[in-house]
Amino acid sequence: MIRSGLDAYFGESAHQREAAELPVLGQLLDRFSRETPFAGQSIVVGHVLVRNSMVVVEGAARGGGEVVLAAAHPSPAEAPVLADLERHGVPVLSVSEACQRGDWYLDVGAVLGRARRPRGAAEVTRTGVLHYQSIDCPVFSADDCRAKRIEGFFGTGDGFLRAWRQFRAGADPAGRHAVVFGYGKIGRGVAHQLRKTGVDVTVAEAGEAALQRASAEGFVALGADPNPALEAALARADVVLAVTGQPGILGRTVPADWLRRNRPDLVNLGAEDEFGPPFTDDEILGGRHIPLNFHLAQPTLNRYVDAPLAAHLLALEALLKDPDLPTGVRPLPEAMDDWVVRTWRSAWPNEDLTGIAAELGL
Repeated sequence: MIRSGLDAYFGESAHQREAAELPVLGQLLDRFSRETPFAGQSIVVGHVLVRNSMVVVEGAARGGGEVVLAAAHPSPAEAPVLADLERHGVPVLSVSEACQRGDWYLDVGAVLGRARRPRGAAEVTRTGVLHYQSIDCPVFSADDCRAKRIEGFFGTGDGFLRAWRQFRAGADPAGRHAVVFGYGKIGRGVAHQLRKTGVDVTVAEAGEAALQRASAEGFVALGADPNPALEAALARADVVLAVTGQPGILGRTVPADWLRRNRPDLVNLGAEDEFGPPFTDDEILGGRHIPLNFHLAQPTLNRYVDAPLAAHLLALEALLKDPDLPTGVRPLPEAMDDWVVRTWRSAWPNEDLTGIAAELGL
């Protein structure tokens, strides 16, 4: 019944239009339909249930998996998909119930793994990888791979700008002042995308190597600890973005009155709340519990999310190729990563790779 309902959903025009915008995933769907690498395995999906992530669900199903959908990241953006799934009789279960129904997890932020230990998991976020390091199961990570850097460098910054314009209708980012906390692979991409739109960006970072990199790439780069230069930057900030991957870090390390001084938009772009207890939920634009871009029907444009979504499915395939792997987190196999990056580039040959070409090996 569930599979027939999913097949009906996959046959709808809205889903098929979405799949057509995801050419890397599309190639995987074709191969998985032939090879059925997940045959007979129960797979719990912990993605936000929006149009593009449902193409990942289709990949798991076309690959022969018995798919269980979890309400892992409730978001207003899920409403159209949830309505369609309900119409086709496809249940979306609570996390605790869903985790009882499957052995293998397609997890995001280790939401599933923290509820119940699986037989094995494929994880796609840094936050989730950190959690899985203390969970006794084998894990393949699609986080620290070149395919994920495509989304990090291009997608989250673009998604923030689109979401910010939605919440602040008519606002022009050009000429605004932003402080970006975190210069990892996602924070770096956010900073670069903001600068391209004319935003004056200051980077706040605790790591010396990341600080040096931000400075070398032309940003004002400051320590993330309380210091006069950071206080001055926050005093003129129009927006403060948290992209550190560390829950509650800003509330622990930066005086709350510094962050409030210019009444900027406080924005969480992490998988978990990075501002913490000193701030109320209504002080964080869009709330503290989901990244701001997750309020969009398309949190990340398909051209940027195609590669990491494909990498996540391939991480599951790698896991099930050897289901008796020992406990521990391991990276996506290099050959799989290389296939994703090169397939993505062939689909988007005109994308400006300034600042990231060397990292992608292109």
